[in-house]
Amino acid sequence: MKVLNLAGPDIQQLWLLPETGMGFQLVETIWWGNRAQFLVFNSEIAIDISHLKLEPTKNLATLLSNEVRILDAMKGDTETVFTAPGPHSFNLLSTRVSTIPSVAPAAYTAAAPSSLVKHVSLTRNRIFHRFSAFNPDRRVDPKTGDFIAGTYAAPDSEVPFVPTGFAAVGRFALPNNLPASHHYVIEAPGGTSVSFGTVAPAFAQAGGGVEAFFRNAVSNQQKPHTPPSQLPDE
Repeated sequence: MKVLNLAGPDIQQLWLLPETGMGFQLVETIWWGNRAQFLVFNSEIAIDISHLKLEPTKNLATLLSNEVRILDAMKGDTETVFTAPGPHSFNLLSTRVSTIPSVAPAAYTAAAPSSLVKHVSLTRNRIFHRFSAFNPDRRVDPKTGDFIAGTYAAPDSEVPFVPTGFAAVGRFALPNNLPASHHYVIEAPGGTSVSFGTVAPAFAQAGGGVEAFFRNAVSNQQKPHTPPSQLPDE
């Protein structure tokens, strides 16, 4: 399995796309003249899953099978590839909670969509939490704690259920091979548009959490902002 460490221009292209779920993106791209599919973490680590030849589907059993195939491939031998030019023309394959018609496809390759979604405009400031395998997390401004557009987090009510990085991976059904032990906090202002969704089982994880999707960038109201904290891994 090929793993690419992406450079600045590639990372910037991925910043312009929403996440599929908290901390990861499933994308299609052009690489050396061919279409390729990647699982991307933190907009910088791209795992080539093209050889799996996953077909988009609406069938839940097939989705779960696709996800297990991705996980099995990640457990195999990896080869870090340094190549130029890098992949380009990224397109998001799916996002689990979305109000963006051009992003939400008719069928998913992996990461089943939420079966229960609620779109709201916040009536007051609210605290949200993001659990990540990375510090720095490229979707969080290190100076202000602001979120870039298309970022996932979780409401305050989820914190008691996420005491560790492993618990975060399970509750938010992440395809991580690292625990999501870095904890980021943002205070979103009233008027912010948020889409809430329930996390369906995915990637051999139970799910069951509540995730929050911010279509637009979010300006952190905490002054000074809360720096990221470290959860125990397990």
